[in-house]
Amino acid sequence: MATNTNLFTDKETNNWFKASIALNVTKHGLTNFLDIQLQNVHTIVRRGCGNCPIEKLIPCPTNPYCNKRKRNNCPFHKSQKPQPCPTCDNVKQNIISQHRYGVPSLKNTRAEKWAHDYWEIGKCYLPPDGYSSVSSVQESDFNGVISIMLNCLYFQTCLSSSCLSPPPPDKKCPLEKVIYCKIKSVFVYLVLCLFYHSYLSVFAKS
Repeated sequence: MATNTNLFTDKETNNWFKASIALNVTKHGLTNFLDIQLQNVHTIVRRGCGNCPIEKLIPCPTNPYCNKRKRNNCPFHKSQKPQPCPTCDNVKQNIISQHRYGVPSLKNTRAEKWAHDYWEIGKCYLPPDGYSSVSSVQESDFNGVISIMLNCLYFQTCLSSSCLSPPPPDKKCPLEKVIYCKIKSVFVYLVLCLFYHSYLSVFAKS
């Protein structure tokens, strides 16, 4: 029991507790802002036809979805074969154009919902793994929220460049202080997110 009590007096442990709380608070603070802005992104990329699953919109083979060694038996296209759809193909291309690196996480999204669900558009800007079952901004975590803001070029119009380019780690930081420096970088980034005036003005209206 004494060992467990000592955890709360350890500076490094306390730093991680503070970072965890800060991440949670910031995620909740950004949720409403992100929800509103994703509706604007949906307007920009347009609406799908409502009938096409994502498998129909991705040619075979396509990295990293298809197995190149099994072109005639692709697990990704097992239930749906690729088929052109001018409406949804246009939406897909717009999603790609809005992605900072041109490689959206299309496996995350349900393209048949592109007609009415802006969150399914937002999921294309999430990390590629672990988010396909997340059904809303509110259910996402801090990493997901920040990934959308960093990966989707639309957010360049409503966030400062400092928010979208967090400060690099201090190269002069001694090895034994790396943990502290990482925590410090987290807080600097959170402050930039929370206190940039464009975000505050949008949040105040919500």
